[in-house]
Amino acid sequence: MNEKIQDVLLDSNAYFRFALSIHPLLKELFGESPQYSLHVLAELDDEYNTSTRLRHKFEWVRNSEYRQDRQAKRYELRGMARSEALNAASFLVSYADSRQLNLSREDLKALAVGFVKQVPVVTDDRAMQEVAKAHSIECWNSVMLLKVMVTAGRIDMDKVTEMLEYLDYENDLPMSKNKLRKIFKEYFETECPI
Repeated sequence: MNEKIQDVLLDSNAYFRFALSIHPLLKELFGESPQYSLHVLAELDDEYNTSTRLRHKFEWVRNSEYRQDRQAKRYELRGMARSEALNAASFLVSYADSRQLNLSREDLKALAVGFVKQVPVVTDDRAMQEVAKAHSIECWNSVMLLKVMVTAGRIDMDKVTEMLEYLDYENDLPMSKNKLRKIFKEYFETECPI
């Protein structure tokens, strides 16, 4: 029996981009050696509840089946790990401020948790990626997560195409179309479907 589980933390935008198309997104482990376990921070709901823009754009997030999925896989730190994450977040805030990077407290907490727990953080935010790189925090973009999910058998290429077409239609692609096509070809070794 496989005992290796790789936690992966999604930032808010990654969750919003993936959760509607792949549901339930978080509850199910997938893959073998390692098995992947996707998580979000509890702060995602705080961020959602305080943002009129997010509540309007992603109305489905408040539906009970999505709330239950998030509650099942919230990444909450306790004890020493919580203290370490708070210290890391303070340092990351100072770093981001010194470089005039506009990051929310939720973004910085996600990076701090990734740093302390040594788990990948999925984000397409360039400022988050810059901070992650500077502090050796493993950072995946959305295309990398799609590749991992396909390779692990969680989704197939038809689902990838469906998701990208939907995100394109919603004008919510995780990056410019040219960059998406380049990264997609690099990861999947085939042309991007959009």
